[in-house]
Amino acid sequence: MSDHSVVLSKRSGMSENAVRRVMRADAVFNLLAGLLLQLNLTGVLTALGWPAPAPETRVYALVLGSALIGLSLTVWVASRRPSRAREALTISIITHLLAGLSILYEIFIVGIPLPSPWLLPAAVGVQVLFVAGQAYYLLTARPDNAYR
Repeated sequence: MSDHSVVLSKRSGMSENAVRRVMRADAVFNLLAGLLLQLNLTGVLTALGWPAPAPETRVYALVLGSALIGLSLTVWVASRRPSRAREALTISIITHLLAGLSILYEIFIVGIPLPSPWLLPAAVGVQVLFVAGQAYYLLTARPDNAYR
């Protein structure tokens, strides 16, 4: 463990190694979701309770899949040095919050039916854990040399 990591872990509730694990789990989760959308694996999507995109709206699933893959790669690269990736962490948190608000709006305001009684709550729950871990690190870690 570097001197910087030791100082960081003493000054915050979450060590750099812990946030690195959270970020990499987040990246893998988003990469898998992005690949499922990008590759249109309808059998897998159906087994998970995720509705396959209709042919006329497939382009939206492809764009979302691409965005998720891009986000996952950004978070993975940022996980190498979390203390220097505060902007990437902030972007990841904002992205997850916007997605969560969009899902909640569609379910509770628009009234779309849930494709699966467990899939959406589980996915949202996992995303909340990722956001909570990343936000906790951002709020508590104050490395002195983060931008040097």
